[in-house]
Amino acid sequence: MFHRHMFRKAVILGTGMIGGSIALALKKHGLATQVVGMSRQEASIKTAVDMKIIDEGTTDPRKAIQGADLVILAAPVKVILAHIEDISKHLRRGCVVTDVGSSKAAIVDAAQKHFPPHVLFVGSHPMAGSEKSGVAHANADLFKGAVCIMTPTDKTSRAARDKVKQLWTLFGAHVKTMEPLQHDEALAYVSHLPHMMAFALVRAIPEDFLVYGAAGLMDTTRVAGSSSQMWADICASNYRHVAKAIDEAVKSLAEIRKAVVDRDEAALVQLFNQAKAKRELLEKKSHA
Repeated sequence: MFHRHMFRKAVILGTGMIGGSIALALKKHGLATQVVGMSRQEASIKTAVDMKIIDEGTTDPRKAIQGADLVILAAPVKVILAHIEDISKHLRRGCVVTDVGSSKAAIVDAAQKHFPPHVLFVGSHPMAGSEKSGVAHANADLFKGAVCIMTPTDKTSRAARDKVKQLWTLFGAHVKTMEPLQHDEALAYVSHLPHMMAFALVRAIPEDFLVYGAAGLMDTTRVAGSSSQMWADICASNYRHVAKAIDEAVKSLAEIRKAVVDRDEAALVQLFNQAKAKRELLEKKSHA
């Protein structure tokens, strides 16, 4: 069991909603003596400091990480990849680095390529958040009850892996372990595809009809309000698996379309029952 103040200086590169929530969770559980934030936007840093989400902040990642023994990369995938290359030669020996990227293979590969052996990287993906963005929406309990997938490899330090697992566990997350490529394939279906479907659904609805949309439509398309740039980055970094998942969804929709055109009610009932059974299974697993 690790004790309070597990880290002396924890640095969050990316003080948006997720990064800010990590900072608040670190403070709530007393896991770091000092919490430093970094953002490209000075306004975000000011807000985070004024709201006491971080102790201090900067727009310079190299300045932020000086003396850090924990660095969390909390930015879109493309930015995380740039940070890895930028900070790799400036991290202190024994520094633990993790991330929150929604695709993992590209990030893990970059970390293994750029980080020297004395920097201890462990890939992470906390599956928590909302369509809202910005540090003002940070929440110390954001990760409570959420699943966090860690993607260690045979090159990952066991001590670092245990420390990062303990961190997410103390935040209230349920930690699971997967290989990076396995993670990317699974998440393409259970996370990336639903976002693509929500984006596509909203685009397909004539604007004049939106006024008639009820709560069900709002629920179904909620994630279409997410960051466009973030999801473009995710698609670019996991394009093979996302494309395959979209193909499967198109195939499924085509089967429904055929039954609709044929006015085949029996086929529609069968297709809908198959979907309903999977939805019930999803609900059971989410409460397991």
